[in-house]
Parts: sequence; C-alpha cells; structure tokens
Amino acid sequence: MKTVELKKSLIALTIVLVMISCVGRENATQEQSTTIETKVENKTFVSEEIKPLVKYIEQCNTSPIDYIMNLFEKFDVVVLGERDHRDISQYELFNQIISDPRFAATVGHVFTEVGCYNMADELNTVLKGTYPNDAIFDKELVNVIFNMDFIPVWEKTNYTKLMKDVYLINKNLSDKDKISVTPTEMPFSWKQTQSMTGEEFKKTVHKMWEHKDLIMGNNAINELYKIFNGKDLRKKVLIIYNTPHSCLYFENKHPFFAYQIIADRFPGRVANVMLNWSAGYDNEDNITLSNNGKIDAAFAACNNKSIGFDLVSSPFGDCFFDVIGSAVHGEKMKDVYHGFIFYKPVLEWVLSIGVPNLDKLDCKDELMRRRNIFNNTTKDENKNALLRYYSTVRSFPPTENIKHIYEQIGRYYEE
Repeated sequence: MKTVELKKSLIALTIVLVMISCVGRENATQEQSTTIETKVENKTFVSEEIKPLVKYIEQCNTSPIDYIMNLFEKFDVVVLGERDHRDISQYELFNQIISDPRFAATVGHVFTEVGCYNMADELNTVLKGTYPNDAIFDKELVNVIFNMDFIPVWEKTNYTKLMKDVYLINKNLSDKDKISVTPTEMPFSWKQTQSMTGEEFKKTVHKMWEHKDLIMGNNAINELYKIFNGKDLRKKVLIIYNTPHSCLYFENKHPFFAYQIIADRFPGRVANVMLNWSAGYDNEDNITLSNNGKIDAAFAACNNKSIGFDLVSSPFGDCFFDVIGSAVHGEKMKDVYHGFIFYKPVLEWVLSIGVPNLDKLDCKDELMRRRNIFNNTTKDENKNALLRYYSTVRSFPPTENIKHIYEQIGRYYEE
C-alpha cells in the first residue's frame, strides 16, 4: 500500500509541477530541481551514502544510444568497454546503437576485439552480400566464423549475434551506407598450422598472444588511418573491446592497453565508455558487485534506469574502478573512463555459449586437430562430443546465488 500511495503522490506532484512550469523558464528549472529532491527524499529506504548517486540518476535522462551518438559529435572514435564476452544481453544494446539510423549515416564502421585482422575482407564480403534467404547467409557466416580466431573456434555466441545483426541492418541499406566490421586481433590462419606441432604453436602463436593489446591497438590505428584518409565520407568508428583492453594507462600497473595506444596516436579524438560490470567472484564463485554494491544499489533504487553520462561530471566518477579482469585497481572511475552506461542489472544478464549452425559444417576432424594443437596434446576425444560443445547454443545466468546479490545491494537500504 505504501508503494502505491507513494506512486500516486509522485504522479500528483508531477502534474502540479508541470502546471507551474508554464509561469516561466526560471521557475520551471527551480521546480524541476524540487521534483528531483522530492523523489530522492521519498526514497526513505535509501541510505545517505548513495543519495547523491540516486539524485544524479533521477536527473539524468540520456539514453545509452543517445549518449553514444552524442559522443560521436565530439569524438571520431568511441571505444565501448564490453562486459563478460559471454553476456549476450549487452549485445542487445550494441544492436540498438548500430541500428540507429544516425549510426549508418554518420559512423558506419565497427572494430572488434574478436577475430583475426586478416579476415576483415572475407567477413565484410559476407556481411554486405545479397542472399536469396537468411539461411544461406547463416551458412556463409559460420564458414567465416570457423576460421575467425586462433583458438579452435570462438565458442561465445556474442560474435555470431553481432555479425548477424550487422547483416540484417545492411540488408536495408544502400551499398555506400552499409556497415563495415574490422576484427583487430593478430593476423592468423589455421592453414599455416597444417605441419605445426603443439609445442611450436605454443612458442609462436601463444607467445604473440602475450602482446595482445599492442597488436590490437596498432591494427586499429592502421585501419583508422585508412578511414580518416579514405573516400568514405564517414570518418568515425565504434570499437568494442572487453573492459580490460579499453582502459586508460597507469604507470607501474600495466605497460599498455589497446585503448591507450589508440588514444595516444589520436589525441583528443578518442573517448572510452564502460558498461556496468562486477568486481569479480568470491571463493564460493559468487559475484562480487562493483564498489561493494553501491552502484547497483543506487540504480536499483531508480528501477535500474538505463542511462549514459560523462563520469567527470557525475558522483559516479569518484567511485573506484574495480571491475573484474582489469589490471587497474584503486583508481577512480573518471580517471580510467570518459563515460559510463548502465544497461541491465546483473540478474538480467544472460551468458551464452555455442556457435549457431556450426554443426552443419563438416568440421569434426579439423576441430579436433585444432583443439590438440592449441592445447599441445594428442588426447583422443570424442569428436561428436567436441562438436556438440562448440555448436550447441546454451544460455545461463551469471550467478545462481541471487540472495548474495540482494545482500550486497541491501546494505545501502535502511529499514
């Protein structure tokens, strides 16, 4: 009852304030501020510690899509820090961004962490192609994805989803407006490994992987020069890198990040944006929320409002950067990222593994060969079982311990 009455009170208060807003712009601004204050104060369950965060969320009404597109008015390159590769829910947001008409009109280019750099031409031929039906496209796409990475197969569903989304957008665009995708991982071909042993693979390919950020950053720079100096009138790029590769550099904490390499080459032209993520897992494999749950608690108090904003001008900028997998810890978020997007709370994330249509390829023998070389083993596994592992799409939540999530958020709510 209290919740219903509170909602009615807020609705009534909002109506009154709208009527008063007609008096004048100055009064409208003042009353808007009063509305925000009232909303925050009415959340009597919220602790004083997170009230500044809650107030900021109530004031901010910029959607993640508008926030990214607004950044492109100021910067040529926006690097979006991805959560767990397996989280398919964030790719709904990425699809909303690239399917916005403004994106194809003014940006048109996507760089990804996943995928070998030398596969770009083959990939874009497929993504920009015309097919009698989508099933034929799916077959062409899985053929490319099977050879897209230096691991046996990129088994996370995210990449296939993103590529399918790009294709579906491109279907309705003219040739000059179609979206291009450039993978930036190290150049590689499994054909080069036909006579290679597992030990040789380890000494060459695995060794190169240790320089992942340097390779991705320089590959991205090469492509950016082509775009900036090319005939395409669209001179902007969205880059999707996992959060550990999209940070700013801090001396004595990490030699470099791919984002930093790009930003250093094009000063003032590159911005990075992080998504809400977790700080890691405890000893019982339970998710530990960022900043001890403070950020999640603030957004939960605002019905998990999905927004984007600059960190330097928000109270969130002073929160600690502590997300999982990062070598940068103890720094403030505003010193590591330009912007922040909250998109779906942790209990709405969906992790997904499996490559659609991979089981339609005659690839069991090749898959086993790759697996043995990559793992430097001669283990004789069941080929059918191995193919099922990579091709069966299955989804699961990031945690089974929902109570643990509520406990971390609940510490910022009062009785």
